Amino acid sequence: MKLKNVFLGIFASTILLTSCTNDDSIDNNIALGAYDNGVLVLNEGNFGTPNAAVSYISNDYMVVNNIFGIENGDKKLGDVAQSMSFVGDKAFIVINNSNVVEVVNRYTFKSIATITENLKKPRYSVVLNGKLYVTNSSSKSLTVYDAKTFSYLETISIGKTTEKIITANGKLYVMNGAFGSGNAVTVVNPKSNNAMSVITVENGVNSIEEKNGAVYVLCGNSAKSKLFKINTTTDTATSIESTTLTKALNMDIEGDKIYFTKGTGVYAVGLNATAFSETPLFSVADNSFSTFYGFNVIDGKIYSADANAFTAAGIVKIYTITGTELKTVSVGLGPNSFYSNK
Repeated sequence: MKLKNVFLGIFASTILLTSCTNDDSIDNNIALGAYDNGVLVLNEGNFGTPNAAVSYISNDYMVVNNIFGIENGDKKLGDVAQSMSFVGDKAFIVINNSNVVEVVNRYTFKSIATITENLKKPRYSVVLNGKLYVTNSSSKSLTVYDAKTFSYLETISIGKTTEKIITANGKLYVMNGAFGSGNAVTVVNPKSNNAMSVITVENGVNSIEEKNGAVYVLCGNSAKSKLFKINTTTDTATSIESTTLTKALNMDIEGDKIYFTKGTGVYAVGLNATAFSETPLFSVADNSFSTFYGFNVIDGKIYSADANAFTAAGIVKIYTITGTELKTVSVGLGPNSFYSNK
């Protein structure tokens, strides 16, 4: 009788072990941390004050503010949170006026490391082939770090405005413009000893994105708006323009659409459009310089941020693509960008 019980126990254990190791039974919906499966909001804070913060908006629009402080013993994130980039389970938070990059687990927001070496008013970052590249406005350069050990590797001098940065086709594309000026993109090829070339675009370059191996660049000034599409094999560009729809900003790409703003309006064109759409999808109330201080399209929803003059909590409004308001929430001071965290 005892032997029979032993046999039945072994048999049951075998079935349990088999079912637990069967890929079909793994729950892929298990959260990787408290801030998984939602949207991260980067809040700049006030210049000269270390009150930058990150907010989290869940899929059902619940908000948790100051998640970096909550998860790290009320540690201050720093002075002017400019941007974030991601690789694997890590997030790199670029803190402009503090001259640091905070490295955290993107799902738990627990601190991993703080990068400080050779940062001079850092702006944006990206990871390529195991290296973290950070743009620096004061030194007009890229500083390069090991993306696993976070140790400093080298500095690549760009020699002109060094702002947003993306990767495409194994190369780095650096926007050479900020605050309404600049008309170029520098291409850096790490595989060719950081060889550089410059692609001339239109004055007022303000946005750069990669999609399907191509690089898209949006420029807007008082005379025209111009959208460039760069072939990343030849690094040559084609473009469309509008002289009636001027000062286009805030390009973001989702699916087969390019979204952007102009004044109080949200616009969209196809990836292969031959002309600008000059009819907005919808418009929002004018809040002076705070209108669309942050703008991103995530999972078919448009997230817009009102900095609220940097005197009170920032306001985030979430819309459908056609402009139906889904939710309004309060976040930190000076929200400037949104990031999908899944």
